[in-house]
Order: sequence, then C-alpha cells, then structure tokens
Amino acid sequence: MSLREKKKDRTRLQLLEAALALIARQGFAETTINQIAAAVDVSPRTLLRYFPTKEDVIVSWVEEGQAVFRAALVEQAATQTIHLALLASARAMLAHYQAREDFYLAIERVIATSPGISARKQEMTASLSADVTEILAGLSCSDLRTLLYPAVIFAMVKVAFQSWVATDGDTPLLVAFDEAARLIDFHERSATAAEPQSPCSVGHRPAA
Repeated sequence: MSLREKKKDRTRLQLLEAALALIARQGFAETTINQIAAAVDVSPRTLLRYFPTKEDVIVSWVEEGQAVFRAALVEQAATQTIHLALLASARAMLAHYQAREDFYLAIERVIATSPGISARKQEMTASLSADVTEILAGLSCSDLRTLLYPAVIFAMVKVAFQSWVATDGDTPLLVAFDEAARLIDFHERSATAAEPQSPCSVGHRPAA
C-alpha cells in the first residue's frame, strides 16, 4: 500500500471515529457533516469525497463485512451443500466483526438507534441476498432453497446483531448466531449412492 493510500485510509477511519464520538454525545440527527469534518480538521468537501452522505460515514463499513461473506460463499459453495456454505459464510462475516468488537459494536449501536441508517443497512442486506442467489444460480442451484435459505440465514444474522447490541457485546456474535442455528432445521436429506454429488445436491459433502 502506498503512502497516499495509507493516508486516505487513516483519514477515512478518523472521520468515522469523529462521527461516532459526536453521535454518542448528541445523536445522529443533530450531527452534521460540517461538525464531523471540523473534528478531523478537513473541509466538508473533503469529507464528501470519502462519504457521499452522512449515512455513508456509518454504513460504508458494513460493506467490509458483507465482502467477507461474498468471498467465503464463493469458496464454500464449491464443496459444501447450500445451507452449510451459507452457515460457514455467515460465521466468517461475523468473525470479521467480532475480531474488531469495540469498533463494530459502536457502529452497530448507531445503526440500531437510527431508523434511516437501519433502513440503509437493510437495503444493503437485500442486495447481498440477491448476490448470494446469483452466486448459487451460477452453480446451477436454481430450486427454492436458493431463495429461502439466504433469507433464513440473514434473519439469523440480524437476530445475532440485535442480541450483540442489546447485551452491549456480552453475548458474542458467533454465540448468538450459533444459538439461532440450533433452532433451525434445514431438513436436508442424505443423497443416495445413485444421486449426483454436486454443491447443489442436498447430500453433497467435500471430497476427502
């Protein structure tokens, strides 16, 4: 990474940290672009080059976790059944968040208390769900599971985040997610010897 790129990343992080501090003191609605920029000693125009809107200062960081999910799914779907690939991908994303717990917990607190940002995150999750269906369709997985299972997985992820925020981090994300997973039965049956073994086959398992 070049010195210029490092400086841009540092400024981007400083803007988020300033926004989180201001929002914690006075609320999201009362926090302005000018205030965030002034806290980092940059111009509002500079801030808008990093984040097109005030909401983007917060939700842009959600994209990092979702990118982890996408990358994990591409890898997992090549060798696992649909539901196992989705579970593993969700755990990879949540592990990414949990590795920087204080950082992401502060972001999720703001999202949980700001209807506008919460709506943006829901839109991003819907977009991710559509990407997941497309990835699975690319593997010729085109039955009802490609629509139903992602919806179930993302509902479980949402519950895990809600529990994480509600307990102020005392309930780890992965623990909350695994508790939700234990309540869900995907009703996958084992494939018979005559059935093809593919990532879309319900009984498919990775080769030894």
